[in-house]
Amino acid sequence: MPRVKMVIEDDDGQVIATQEVEMDVKSGSLHDVEGAVYQFRRKVLPLLERDLLRQQQDRLRAEKGGS
Repeated sequence: MPRVKMVIEDDDGQVIATQEVEMDVKSGSLHDVEGAVYQFRRKVLPLLERDLLRQQQDRLRAEKGGS
């Protein structure tokens, strides 16, 4: 089963977050592949958005605390 691994890095190349998801493409038909991509987006994108927002919030807190 194919796996997709997404890595988010900051401008300095430090890893902010990773997500790894297996994609169930079943028979491999176009319909099954489209369905797997749709499920991937529904599952992973909210997690990545959360991680990006958390990283940005942490950065802003550090800047505000360091001022």
